[in-house]
Amino acid sequence: PLDFKTFTSAVIDEKSFDRITSYINYGIHNPKTKLIHGGENDKTKGYYINPTLFETKDPNDKLMREEIFGPVLTVYVYKNNEYDKVLDLIDSTTPY
Repeated sequence: PLDFKTFTSAVIDEKSFDRITSYINYGIHNPKTKLIHGGENDKTKGYYINPTLFETKDPNDKLMREEIFGPVLTVYVYKNNEYDKVLDLIDSTTPY
């Protein structure tokens, strides 16, 4: 975190690193998700995970429902005329 060339800092420990990268690997291998950016990680010198962005075709995918606590974001693109439907979906998909 003291090196200003670093885009993000490391995650706290190897357990967190392994958990977060398991979500990334899931997203990379899931046919309903598309990796838009990132996905790289390195634990040879700290536990660094590059910011990662996925797009999903399934709004009920675990990447949308579960809290990851890492630099991973998943987006679901919906049609403008489905706004009310998406609000109901958001309300029912996760307890958060």
